[in-house]
Amino acid sequence: MRTPDDRWAELVAAALAGELTPAESAEFEGLRRSDRARAEEFEALEEVAGRLRQGDLGWTTARDAGDLFARIEASVDPGDPTAVGAAPVVALERRRRRWVAPLVGAACLAAGLVIGANGAGAFRAPVPSGPPGTLGAVEQIEVRDDVGGIDVSAEVVAHTWGTEAYLEASGLDVGATYELVFVGEDGTEFPAGEVLGSAVPIVCRMNAAVLRGDAARMELRDTGDAVVAHAELPAV
Repeated sequence: MRTPDDRWAELVAAALAGELTPAESAEFEGLRRSDRARAEEFEALEEVAGRLRQGDLGWTTARDAGDLFARIEASVDPGDPTAVGAAPVVALERRRRRWVAPLVGAACLAAGLVIGANGAGAFRAPVPSGPPGTLGAVEQIEVRDDVGGIDVSAEVVAHTWGTEAYLEASGLDVGATYELVFVGEDGTEFPAGEVLGSAVPIVCRMNAAVLRGDAARMELRDTGDAVVAHAELPAV
């Protein structure tokens, strides 16, 4: 079922693209005024989205030397319902509005901006371990780059509700949209979301509604459906 956070995310996306209706604008302003944390969240995303639109390449993001999972986990609020081991917020209906890809890209970059901000004392939930397909375990996979100049790495996590990917990508065309897709043994495709190419490395979490045992391959594709990076997933 939908949650208040679902509606907030939808309103934020429309606001960043300037597509709020008068009724939505009133609703959005009411939520901002009533919740300072949400207001600050929108301000941060608005700044990142503005830099992306302007092609501002002069800013950098702090990076930790840890592995991909640790860097992403460090950027997650312990109270976030999408944290490792928890059920995700139900995805919004996929509407092909022009703000969808920029919002996803901005969200990924926003996660990257706060990496390194959490100290050693930050909350760390126990992470299961085991062979591929173990629920909650971080699975290392080998990603092959199919286009020169890019560098993509990823890890996947099996959940009861689907498969999650921890993705890091650099060298993608700035402003270009890329889609992450899981492919089943029978060729069925399961979209996991989109990211926007940036001049700085993208670090984000993406989810697909496919059980790990049914996913055989992961692909990152450009807008022409050309595969720019892929990974063959070990059988479960």
